[in-house]
Order: sequence, then C-alpha cells, then structure tokens
Amino acid sequence: MSESDLRITDVETYVVANPWKPWVFVRVDTNRGYHGIAEATTHSKPLTVAAAIEEMSRYFVGEDPFDTERLWLEMYRDEWYSRNVINTTVVSAIDTACWDIKGKVLDRPLYELLGGAVNGTNLRAYANGWYTDAGGEPEGFARAAERVVDDGYDAMKFDPFGAAWQRMDRGELNHAVDIVGAVREAVGPDVDLLIEGHGRFTPGMAVEVSDKLAQFSPTWFEEPCPPDNVDGLRKVAEKSRVPIATGERGVTKHAFRDLVTDTDVDIIQPDLANAGGVTEAKKIAAIAEAEHVSFAPHNPQGPVATAISAHVDASVPNFMIQEVFEDYDVDWKGDLLDEPIRIENGRLHVPEGPGLGVDLNMDAVEEYEYEGEMDTHINLFEKGWEGRALPSRDD
Repeated sequence: MSESDLRITDVETYVVANPWKPWVFVRVDTNRGYHGIAEATTHSKPLTVAAAIEEMSRYFVGEDPFDTERLWLEMYRDEWYSRNVINTTVVSAIDTACWDIKGKVLDRPLYELLGGAVNGTNLRAYANGWYTDAGGEPEGFARAAERVVDDGYDAMKFDPFGAAWQRMDRGELNHAVDIVGAVREAVGPDVDLLIEGHGRFTPGMAVEVSDKLAQFSPTWFEEPCPPDNVDGLRKVAEKSRVPIATGERGVTKHAFRDLVTDTDVDIIQPDLANAGGVTEAKKIAAIAEAEHVSFAPHNPQGPVATAISAHVDASVPNFMIQEVFEDYDVDWKGDLLDEPIRIENGRLHVPEGPGLGVDLNMDAVEEYEYEGEMDTHINLFEKGWEGRALPSRDD
C-alpha cells in the first residue's frame, strides 16, 4: 500500500472533566494503523463540540490526512456560517490531528515539518492559574506569586480585577492596583507581570486602568476590552502606556488581519485549539510577523493543547512566550498523556517524538470522563471565580 492510499477511517472524541473546564480530546484513525490526536476544548459546551465533530465527519472521513490545506478550506468554506468558535474548533482539531498523522508517517516531530525549531525546543513559558487561593487580597496574591518564582518561573499572568464589568468604582480600582503592586514588590523588578483583563472594560476605563498599572512596568495588559469592538481596542492601544495583548477569542486569519492592521496591539494570542489549528496558526503568525507583532498563544486548555502550542511556537520566528497551567491545575493533568508535558525552570520542552510527540493515556482519560450533568463551567464575572473550584496548595 502506497502513501497515496492513506485514508482517514474514523474519529473519536473523549471529554474529560476538571473542576472548571471540561477538556475535549480527539483521535483520528486511518486505514494504515496511524492515528492523530488533537484537542477541541472551548470555554464551555464540550458536548456541543463533540457532536459537531461527528456531524462534520463527512468532510474528512475517507480523505487523505496529508491534504490539510484542502480539508481546511472545505471544512471552513462549506459550512457557510463558518466564523464561529464551534466550527473553527472542529476545523482546528481535525487539522491538527492530520498534522500529527503526517509526523508519524514521516517519523518526524511536527515542528520539523513546520520549518524547524527557529526558537529551539526549550521555550520560555509563563505561569497562569497560580492564584486560586489568593482570596482576592494583595497579601494572598503576593504569597502565591512568591511560590511561582520558587517554582522556577520568571513570568506570570493574573487578573486582579475580581468580577468587574465595564467599569470599576474608585475603591475597586485602587484595590486592583494594590494587588499588582503587592505582586511586583514580592517578586522584584526582573519578573514579567502579565495583567489579564478578560475583556472587562469600556475603552475609556481600560485606558485609565492601564495608566494606573504603568507604574509597575507590566509586560502587557491583556484583552482590556471586549473583542467585538476592534475600534475600541484601537483607541486603547493608541493611548495605553502598557503594551496591549489580545486575540484569545479571535478565530482564523481574517480576525487577526483586522487586529494587526487596524490597531496598535503589540502581542497577538490565538488559541490554537480554537483559531484554526496548525495550518491557520502559521498563517496568523506570519500576518503578525509582517507587522512586527509578537506571537504568544493563549492556552488555558488541556495538555494536548500545550503540546500543539509548543510545536508551533518552536517554528514561529516572532514567538514571544507561551502560557501554561500545567503546574497549577488538577494534579492528575499529566496522567492524561503517555508522557507528561515537561516544564523545568519556566521553560517548556517541546515533545520530541513523531508528530506531536505525545499520545493519550486512555486509562486516565476514561477514569476522569466528563458526565454531562457535572457543573464545571467557570464564570469570569461571578464573585470568587479565581478559585476555579480547585483545592489550595496546602490542602
């Protein structure tokens, strides 16, 4: 049987529960025994995504997994209402699984197929998810930040704004500023502080917040206002003294073309599980590179998404830094893979095996299977969301 006879024969989805966001994993099988994996996690609606993968299987079952450009085009174009996160998450997963299959057939790691490790295979990462037990207070954030530095990271991201929406009163704003100040004092001047906004503010309020934060030299202010108003984001980026990062809710090259050409944002953050997969990630990164904008993928997802991001990051000239939750999530997260993601001293190691270099550990996947009635949705505008229903590190 020649390589041209390789065909996709089946697709399976597996939904895994954690206390704040179910992870959706995907396996694509072929007639030659090769299979590819991917991740199709969104902020919510895991069962909807799993159903959509099955519904869209007519586009790829029976097809050659090496035809990633054609499959991408048909899955996106032919769905008609294509620019929505459910559709692009399906496209992302199938595209990525096909790239994993390519790597396994050719016996090469994915980053080599994408142009090689221009950034090496030991990538700078920043910690997120580390402030679940901070209690919303400056002292708690400071203690937690010190632990992150002790764990080897020199960059960390956090949202100090509680459940704010559109505006904050003077006391609330001062409290948020005190949190950032306490973290800066705790970790010193050489640690990158990445301030998360979660799209909370009006453009005018976002500029005021940015002015208050500037005294602490944050590396960026992320998603300061909702992503549905590019003009508002442009105004913030023009006036902010802190570099603006955004893009976690953007899907496809078209959204990112608008961001980098119509605003002065400094960093784009596509989520590779949602924005279009490996094929589209390289195009998004190239659009940003042409405007000298940095590439720092969003990644509050499961471990497969971290592996995907690592391979793309290694091959992208304008890569800046990678978001990881691995050290501050459920303690069984690493069990979901045959080999856990390796992060040492704040550096993310790119898996070296063929394709993505990782595979699902089906025993763990089945052990932590998501039950549809489980309440695992995180509401970022609900008081106490920061805890994410995770136990503190002292429990």
